[in-house]
Amino acid sequence: MLGLKKTPVTQQASNHPAVSPEDFALLAIGAGIERKAFAPVLLDLRNQHAFTEYFAILSANNPRQVAAVAEGIKTFCREQLGVRPLSVDGMESLNWVLIDFGFLFIHIFQTETRSIYRLEEVWSKARLIPVDEAAFLAVRSQYGIDAKS
Repeated sequence: MLGLKKTPVTQQASNHPAVSPEDFALLAIGAGIERKAFAPVLLDLRNQHAFTEYFAILSANNPRQVAAVAEGIKTFCREQLGVRPLSVDGMESLNWVLIDFGFLFIHIFQTETRSIYRLEEVWSKARLIPVDEAAFLAVRSQYGIDAKS
């Protein structure tokens, strides 16, 4: 019988923990929240015939905050998890930044832009994964990653 298995995220250097895609997403969201992102949503798209496994959606109040959240997530993923994004789009306008890790797309929106595109509604049939501070702190603890690393 075929089933979905949790495979570790690839590309890590040997001194970084191998984490599942879902845990990776939670850790990345936590890094964004540390940079003042808010209203986090994590969608599991694996059963939606989508082009990626997960969408993380975060909001920020202004262009400077969008940039800070994006940089914070990229830095955390590189330094703590040993993974660099495949691409980053939107850093010029900073209305909507997309960080593409292949299995995970992280969308960082200015609040007004997020309300226009409403990705949560477009992908409403996706499974919503609960995201709160306790969830990403538990995942950090599981992998031995200190807060604000």
